[in-house]
Amino acid sequence: MHKNVYASGFIYNPKSEQILLQQKKSADGNVVWSLLIQKMTENKTGEETFRDLFFEKLGIKLKLRGVNLIYNYYNKEKDASYNLYYAEVKSLRKLPETAKNNFAWFSFKQVQKLDLSEQSKHDVTVGIRVIDSSIRKSLGQQTIG
Repeated sequence: MHKNVYASGFIYNPKSEQILLQQKKSADGNVVWSLLIQKMTENKTGEETFRDLFFEKLGIKLKLRGVNLIYNYYNKEKDASYNLYYAEVKSLRKLPETAKNNFAWFSFKQVQKLDLSEQSKHDVTVGIRVIDSSIRKSLGQQTIG
């Protein structure tokens, strides 16, 4: 296992078809939207880390059985592994803005217009495809995989 392993992802509201992202303000004044992320510890699984991340940062309680793995990947440049998750929530909560972070809900179309890193854009795109596949499967429609 790699030394640096992270749990990352977003929460999703199926009724509005929106995901929650965070806006980070860097020291140089740049503002960028991103997924939430936290380094995993040896005593917690990725799902537990993801669940705890949302509770600690936003007070949102997620059930472990509702945390879904989208995929995992290794970033050679950072020598780090990433586990990408999503979880469904029933309501859109307005979340407070802090000095360093702002949180907002976005539709899938809106996400494509945001200032996101290439990796974050890719992660959201794959996440959307996994969610769409899950919906089709629940409706008895054909899916890949």
